[in-house]
Amino acid sequence: MSPLVILSCAIGLTFAILIVCAWAGRTKNQNLEGWLVHHRGMGSLLLWFLLGSEIYTAFTFQGLAGYSYSKGAAGFYNVAQNDVAYAIAFLVLPCIWMLGKKFGYVTQADFIAHRYASKPLGVFVALATALIMIAYIDLNIEGLSAIFRILGDGAISPALGNVLAFVVLACAVFIGGIRGNAIQSVIKDLLMFAAVAALFIAVPLTFFHGFGDMYSSFTQRIPEYFQLPSAPAPKLGPVWLISTVLVTGVGQWMWPQWFGTAFTASSPTALKRQAVLMPFYQIVKVAVLTVGFAAVVALGTGLVGNDVVMHMMREVFPGWVLVLIAIAAMLSAIVPAGPIVMTSASLLSRNVVHALKPDLPARTVFTLTRVLVFPLIGAALVLTLVAPALIVSVLLVAYAFITQLFPAVIVGGIFWKRATKQGVLAGLIVGWGVTAGLMLSHHDPLFGVNAGLVALVANLVVFAAVSVCTKPSPTAEDVGSMLRGIAEESRVTDPAKSRLAPSST
Repeated sequence: MSPLVILSCAIGLTFAILIVCAWAGRTKNQNLEGWLVHHRGMGSLLLWFLLGSEIYTAFTFQGLAGYSYSKGAAGFYNVAQNDVAYAIAFLVLPCIWMLGKKFGYVTQADFIAHRYASKPLGVFVALATALIMIAYIDLNIEGLSAIFRILGDGAISPALGNVLAFVVLACAVFIGGIRGNAIQSVIKDLLMFAAVAALFIAVPLTFFHGFGDMYSSFTQRIPEYFQLPSAPAPKLGPVWLISTVLVTGVGQWMWPQWFGTAFTASSPTALKRQAVLMPFYQIVKVAVLTVGFAAVVALGTGLVGNDVVMHMMREVFPGWVLVLIAIAAMLSAIVPAGPIVMTSASLLSRNVVHALKPDLPARTVFTLTRVLVFPLIGAALVLTLVAPALIVSVLLVAYAFITQLFPAVIVGGIFWKRATKQGVLAGLIVGWGVTAGLMLSHHDPLFGVNAGLVALVANLVVFAAVSVCTKPSPTAEDVGSMLRGIAEESRVTDPAKSRLAPSST
């Protein structure tokens, strides 16, 4: 099959999957809560795929292999990151769900504005996080660009392919909402599992004489790739690995789309169940990292990291298999962008426009949210075309910025009622300022430490100091007592859940 035929078939089938799944998920989309959080009624199975789809994206499918190919053992930070994040999720996400259920939150900015009794703070956080999330959308566009560039072999312009794909994504999100995206996630994840498994088995059989020979080649030909720091990344040593795991593990649940995803759950127990089961996805990451190392031996160095997986697939598989794998790769780039775009749009419409013009009807806010899907994707596309970068590098920069929300959301939002809006604002400005200063001056890492962690420490110090010196919000409550009260209400209103309610606190 010619590259043009392979790519055309893959694009056509991918678009069909997106639209059909979006149409199937269009139910309960009459208002913003239905479109964005499915009225908090997402079942455990769809929730598992929805969470997995957001974590395992084009970054996992292509970027992680590219990172191990170009940076060596430093890529293992991402496996450890998710294990830390899941432990945090088990404790934190049920609390967020319970507060969201009680107060009707549908966005992260809702939570912050209410907790600190400050609409201006909510507006500021909504604007800032919406901008940061454009980088996350950019990550998925980068993945698509690699697919079109390698599989198309020049038959189609990557820019044109990206425009076509994300126009369809915008239409799919506009129609299907979060439930449609969850259904798309099921198809995407099943295809991605199959594609990664096929590649993981085919690579050692094609380029080596089996798994034993492949791993022997690693130790004999590229042992320096398995050291910290490694030859390809001399600045990324053990201190960088530990600090990066802390930053990204803590920062994972600071992304606004995770609040929306958590709010879709039918119960706190469903979220705890996901935190226990999500580590099974880690098998995929280890397989993808291995493919990246194998590419160093089989293809040599000098390739663009983002392109490595697609190069390996084109070398290994016949055309009809490439069509199926290309569909999995495209979906892994397109589908996870759905909740990110939806959350960004809702932050701007609900927490910025509606906060500034509270007399706007709810229906107008809902319509504006859906319409904003298109310019947000367009902004990410422009960023991709103007400043292309290694997928993992984009994600690490975005994580360093988004992690600065940790004091506001977790420390002050859940555990420390003495935190104030002045402390949050001062801490965020310092954290983002330090992050930008270190990265723009090429001091990331700083003495081996991830710049994001350095900034987070400065953020925490300023956040605590300013909070102590300023007057707390008159509406501040002890969240622990509040959560116990919510659990008690749950026992009274639904005795069947009495066994589960205490564990949710």
